[in-house]
Amino acid sequence: MKTKTIQIDFNGLTEQGLNLKMKELLGFPDFYGMNWNAMLDCLSYMRYPDACMSTITLAEDEMLVIDCMNILHSCFDLDVFLEVIQQCNERELNACGKSQILLNLLPAT
Repeated sequence: MKTKTIQIDFNGLTEQGLNLKMKELLGFPDFYGMNWNAMLDCLSYMRYPDACMSTITLAEDEMLVIDCMNILHSCFDLDVFLEVIQQCNERELNACGKSQILLNLLPAT
């Protein structure tokens, strides 16, 4: 399986900060709603470049790896972020039989 990797330092990151970071790193559209539902929608369309929901797209044999540094030091409800990733993967599992996103939890620095 091929991967595309982004890296996020969660240290002190707020919900708004994470939304901005995801928009920057994944090229979400200008109309991105900067909320959890919008993040789920944009992530769920990464295999569909014609939807124009992200400038980073995934081929059928690719997976997005998010290197998460200092994730326990974030300033938002981490459960909600994890739920977004889980729901995205559930959508992909139902559609294609495989997950789309892998969270790589790196040690705190």
